[in-house]
Amino acid sequence: MTQILLVEDDAHIANGLKFNLELEGYQVNHAADGQIAKTWLFDQKQAYDLIILDLMLPHLSGFDLCHALRRQKNYTPVLILTARNFEQDKIKGLRLGADDYLTKPFNLEELLTRIQVLLRRQQWHQLQTQLTRLQFRDIVIDFERFEVSMAGEPIKLTPLELKLIKVFAENDGLVLSREEMLERVWDIHDGSSLRTVDNFVMRLRRLFEKDPTHPRHFHSIRGVGYKFTQSETAD
Repeated sequence: MTQILLVEDDAHIANGLKFNLELEGYQVNHAADGQIAKTWLFDQKQAYDLIILDLMLPHLSGFDLCHALRRQKNYTPVLILTARNFEQDKIKGLRLGADDYLTKPFNLEELLTRIQVLLRRQQWHQLQTQLTRLQFRDIVIDFERFEVSMAGEPIKLTPLELKLIKVFAENDGLVLSREEMLERVWDIHDGSSLRTVDNFVMRLRRLFEKDPTHPRHFHSIRGVGYKFTQSETAD
């Protein structure tokens, strides 16, 4: 079960959030001040999938807690949830290592969506650290050594091409939108460069498909995006 640490000193907000998050199936631990949260995280070594963090906390501010986390190389996703809506606070929080920043009062549905996005990104990161090798047909890709071969002959790929293949391989058989691929490979979030994805997929087809005009691995899903299949599959 996904575990969330909620660091919030306002009991009314904390109780409401905890109730709604648990309705969504999350397990929630609530710390009413920054020092308690720090003790759980640093001394007791409690691990969480996500931290929801207020800034104006007793004993230790949210800024200081976030900074301490990142200095200890703890990269648990942090969503700052605060009444401080000044731009300089948002910039400071993000620079200290927070992954997202939402101000109070907030829309519950928006908060839940932001939580889902952060958890999904964390899952992507974990998958990326696990997948080290891909083989389909006579093609072998070693992601750790950045080596690619086909029928024993080396093929040179750019780092972005390798990253795109890895994203495909991590989602074997699943449809990925071009917007999603832009975000995961190029870190572009506004959908302004969709043709970039098309061009890269065309190059992968030319390199790896027997007939690029009738792909068996890198499939187009009309109106949506693309799908990779490790086994040969007709469109």
